[in-house]
Amino acid sequence: MSKRGKVLRDTNSGPGLLIVDGQQYPFTLDGVWRSTELPKAGMTVDVDFDAQGAILGINAVSDSQIAKEQAGVALAAAKEKGAAVASVIVAKIGVPDLVALGVILIAWFFLTAVSVDLPFAGKMTFTFWQVLGFLNTDNLLDVLQSNGHPSAGVYGLLALICLAGPLVYHFWKDKRAVWGGVLPLLFMAIVGLMVRSSINKLMGGAASGPLGDLQQQAQDEMMKAVSIGFGIWASALACIYFAGMAAKKFLSAKATT
Repeated sequence: MSKRGKVLRDTNSGPGLLIVDGQQYPFTLDGVWRSTELPKAGMTVDVDFDAQGAILGINAVSDSQIAKEQAGVALAAAKEKGAAVASVIVAKIGVPDLVALGVILIAWFFLTAVSVDLPFAGKMTFTFWQVLGFLNTDNLLDVLQSNGHPSAGVYGLLALICLAGPLVYHFWKDKRAVWGGVLPLLFMAIVGLMVRSSINKLMGGAASGPLGDLQQQAQDEMMKAVSIGFGIWASALACIYFAGMAAKKFLSAKATT
């Protein structure tokens, strides 16, 4: 059986002294001290005992080993606390809402929202977050020069605010708070209209004048080059779920008043 203890007195002037679990044990180097480093006061040691409680061996514990053990204890405590916090969040918000929120996050940041098939540059794909960057710069050339990673700017901030909308009613007990669930879907719809408007603006605005037919044809071809990606469909379904739940909760709350 091994226990952790400390050296109270070294062996420079006689037997040393250990303390283990509040009990003191004298010791000598011969036969029991197993480390190359000599004992000194304050040293942490692992002490092996036999069945009768007599010391069989003593091993010095290095500072690095102590630090590693303390880090392990801290990590275990952090994991336990994190698990407790996560369970509270899941209990308060609910698994369906968290899953839908996760789908939107993944779709907006990592999945293809739109792809553009350009004659000379080939096919370019953009996530929803990158599309927000296009709206923020309002300049396709800047988007291309930034390798498709322009800053989302104020649109990114609005996206995060709208993304938090479905969670508002969990913390604000006003019955109108449930309409926060509509915000992600509304935001996506507005962004879609703005993107279409930006593309039309890029192609010269409303087709008119003697070259109106040619301009309209060019705009139609440009729109054909733009295709909707899986990221839009996945996030739209999750947004529709939140909007539907918002309407259901509002009607349910209204019926009980």
